[in-house]
Amino acid sequence: MKRLLLGLGLASALFGADQNIKFEITPTFNYNYFEGNLDMKNHYAPGIRFGYHFDDFWLDQVELGFEYYSNVKYTNTHETTDISRTYLNAIKGFDLNKRFYFYGLAGGGYENFSNAAYDNKSGGFGQYGVGIKFNLSDSLALRLETRDQIDFNDANHNWVTTLGLSFGFGGEKKQNLKNEFKQPLARQIEKKSQTKTFVLDKSEKEKVISLEGYFGFDKTTINPAFSQKIKKIAKVLDDNKNYNTILEGHTDNIGSKAYNKKLSQKRAQNVAKELEKYGVNKNRIETIGYGEERPRSSNATKEGRADNRRVEAKFILKQKQ
Repeated sequence: MKRLLLGLGLASALFGADQNIKFEITPTFNYNYFEGNLDMKNHYAPGIRFGYHFDDFWLDQVELGFEYYSNVKYTNTHETTDISRTYLNAIKGFDLNKRFYFYGLAGGGYENFSNAAYDNKSGGFGQYGVGIKFNLSDSLALRLETRDQIDFNDANHNWVTTLGLSFGFGGEKKQNLKNEFKQPLARQIEKKSQTKTFVLDKSEKEKVISLEGYFGFDKTTINPAFSQKIKKIAKVLDDNKNYNTILEGHTDNIGSKAYNKKLSQKRAQNVAKELEKYGVNKNRIETIGYGEERPRSSNATKEGRADNRRVEAKFILKQKQ
């Protein structure tokens, strides 16, 4: 119990360390396969983990874990023991696609026996393992893992298989960085940007129409809430024959960068198809996918990630032939 309280205290310290980093809490169900010479029967146990995600570091995550095995039976006797484990893992992995994340882990911890017998002793251990995470949503994931725990005392092995449900969250409030299309067309000016001339408002900011309502997690389908803004884009192009539009697609930061680039490009392309239905010539539409590179809200919150799943329309002047 003291180690559980210690673990919770350390996790609380992590939660207060950096509000810009996402956190994760994972209740787990564990099955321990004891090496034969340990004279112990295999056993189930509950556990919990507290994870800390890095944004710009070679590791993806560190996590603090705790497991409690109650009334574990010794083989061929009536004796039992309680086993508590506290450990720290470092995790590194890669995205198989938007929903599947494969990872490896390495770490160490301390194991305590309430009734140490048959060469079983309280002490430290190291461990390594692999796992896979399936994202059910942008803040909920199913996690399956197996690891080999090696005791420092006699190099005995425990194989532990874990099933967990991870809840992701962060402490930073959503930042609203929306740039709405509010200025009248008569007050637009021009800005040179490489070979493109962007249309600006009187405050010299690029004219932007953002599709509100947002895309679903890992979705490219057009939200019905987009319809009014898509009509608005079409009207601007209809009223200004010398304008073209660039549709910029964006995603949250869940998944690999390469996958998110393709996802954001497809979102922009689907909006382009809707514009064509309103009579906009496809030659007046350009699409580009930025993936997760240009968030307008924090990815540390569910609301912020939803806000980043968007398409924005910008306007440029047609190039003179």
